[in-house]
Amino acid sequence: MATFFTSDTHFGHANILKHCQRPFANIDEHDEELVRRWNEVVGPDDDVHHLGDFAYRCDPKRLASIFKRLNGRKHLTIGNHEKGPTLQMKWASEPVPYREITVDGQRIVLFHFGMRVWNAMRYGTLHFYGHSHGKLSGNRQSLDVGVDCWNFRPVSLEQIRGRLAEFPEFRHQGSDEE
Repeated sequence: MATFFTSDTHFGHANILKHCQRPFANIDEHDEELVRRWNEVVGPDDDVHHLGDFAYRCDPKRLASIFKRLNGRKHLTIGNHEKGPTLQMKWASEPVPYREITVDGQRIVLFHFGMRVWNAMRYGTLHFYGHSHGKLSGNRQSLDVGVDCWNFRPVSLEQIRGRLAEFPEFRHQGSDEE
């Protein structure tokens, strides 16, 4: 069993192709390719934490079909585009706007939006976010896990750690934990 992270798939959202310059001819090709790439890396017994904007204006039947075809136990941290049909899918845990988890001994804060400060950051807690579609730079402890940054597929903690290591040392400046 592995754990993966992703965000901003925007299934069914035709305008996302233009807004984010995604390299697909149309939304059908986009959605099918994202499903294929997801299933290339995620197995049936894996956990996937989706950090919001799973779908947008997607027909509920189409949404249900996409959701069912995606491998793994899916957990949703709610983004700004989550509406009734998305929230009604059979998520492995209750969709929430903020989540703290531990994976392989690593504490992680999950939120759709990039934060400047988060719980226990001074003690090595990582923060993963989406929403920015690669426009908000990360640091050694915080990173965008959205599909626009990761070749349109979920990523593992190991992959994220590799990219975090490329950033310069992160200096904390004040916190309520001093």
